Amino acid sequence: MEKVLIKGKNFLGFEIDINENDIKSITKELQIVLASSSHLIKNTIVTLKLNSKNQLFAKDIINFLKERGISINAVVINDKNSINQEDIPPVIELKNTHTVTSKEEHTATYKGNLRNGQSVKANGDLVIVGNVNSNSYIYATGNIFVLGDLYGIPHAGYGGDEHSVVFAFSLHSPQIRIGDFITRSPEEEANTSVKNSKMNEPEVAYIDNNNIVINSYREWIKLKE
Repeated sequence: MEKVLIKGKNFLGFEIDINENDIKSITKELQIVLASSSHLIKNTIVTLKLNSKNQLFAKDIINFLKERGISINAVVINDKNSINQEDIPPVIELKNTHTVTSKEEHTATYKGNLRNGQSVKANGDLVIVGNVNSNSYIYATGNIFVLGDLYGIPHAGYGGDEHSVVFAFSLHSPQIRIGDFITRSPEEEANTSVKNSKMNEPEVAYIDNNNIVINSYREWIKLKE
């Protein structure tokens, strides 16, 4: 197994996978690998994957890469409880589900497709760069933006913010939650408050007159004018 490996993630950018556990060896290996690849990964989406031992050096590694013009967008680890999450990007936990958390309220970004049974949580707004598949769950105390197809279940305004919205390139969720409001799929509830928007347009779910409605992004913007 290579000590440091940079893997392409197609449109999702790159992942730096570190298997070495000594910080001096890590920086040495990074220097060697970056000599031929730093120009490829600069200004792209980059995640940093660490193991249970070298995740203690997360901040040092992130700063080392930052000094060389490479920004880390998320850190992938096995157990987020064993790492100090202050001053580092959102953490993705590799267990049965993936999670993105942060102590400060801001916009968190998750890059990748969510599969069956996975979830993402964020304090603030949440941006998913990818598809959210069926039986996956996404939570945010603020707005949710899915730059892909949304088949899973979103809960925006988690904690009670009824001004939050759910945005998706294509919205197919069987259930949507915003604040304390909830909708069920049209098949389950004949009088659903969900409005069918035009196909092939981004869609927005929001609260109107104490109901969650879905409209095309174009129509929703008009309501804000």
